[in-house]
Amino acid sequence: MELACKLADRLGDRGRLRLIDRGTEILEDAPKFNQTASKEALAEHNVWIDYETEVAALTENTISLKYKETVDELPVDLVLWTVGTAIAPWVEALDLPHTDRGQLPTNEQLQIIDHPQIFALGDVAQGKADVPMTAQVAIQQADVCAWNIRALITEKPLLAFNFFNLGEMLTLGENNATLSGLGVELEGNLAHIARRLVYLYRLPTWQHQLNVGLNWMVQPLVKLLANQD
Repeated sequence: MELACKLADRLGDRGRLRLIDRGTEILEDAPKFNQTASKEALAEHNVWIDYETEVAALTENTISLKYKETVDELPVDLVLWTVGTAIAPWVEALDLPHTDRGQLPTNEQLQIIDHPQIFALGDVAQGKADVPMTAQVAIQQADVCAWNIRALITEKPLLAFNFFNLGEMLTLGENNATLSGLGVELEGNLAHIARRLVYLYRLPTWQHQLNVGLNWMVQPLVKLLANQD
């Protein structure tokens, strides 16, 4: 969403940005508040959304879009393709059980099925079906995984992983974001600031926090000086 809004701003009146989506809605798995805020931001930046549409062909100067049974060829200057995650070849080559997608099936304790001495987490692991493939899942799994490795070594009971959804944050262009979680719903500049504070808090050391925080503070000044030149 952030990239689409920023590109639309750069284009201005020189062209039109189109967002192609196979589904009937953008961000289908996002909270409704975030989904609505994203739609409004795209509309504000004049981004056209093609729902239920697939890319049939792509050349140096054209793109062919298939909607139902109709294919239209359109002139283009730039095409950006975003795809989901893929399992690394070395993971697929492991002599371990795999799902149809190449993931490693795990139990509630994050142990690979039939291999209790090996743990898997994040996008390479497939556990409960209702757990999304997001960073906060992997972060929470890491704590449980570390605990269970120690418990396995010391012959203590292992913990089951239970995902606690902290919500979702999205950037929607310059100084604009949306945040939904833990009963809080924010959008606009306030959500943008809250999102940055959360990310600063999650950085591993105070040196990282200081470097990133200073960079964020200096960026507006650099842009101001660049515009004056």
